Amino acid sequence: LDIMSLHLDLARLSRDKDLLKRISWVQANFLEDLPFPNESFDFVHVKCIARGVPENMWDDLFEEIS
Repeated sequence: LDIMSLHLDLARLSRDKDLLKRISWVQANFLEDLPFPNESFDFVHVKCIARGVPENMWDDLFEEIS
């Protein structure tokens, strides 16, 4: 999930065709409602987002993730 459409071209980079079936890129803003139904994930890994989250949005972000 990313706000920008900067994803890697997996078809060009990977010889593992099964990888293409298991990964899809989603463009969305995590500060808005996420485009997934509730309880879709067992684990959420968030990394390198500190500069992209306004101070007043952290509680909303964690609420949406949980």
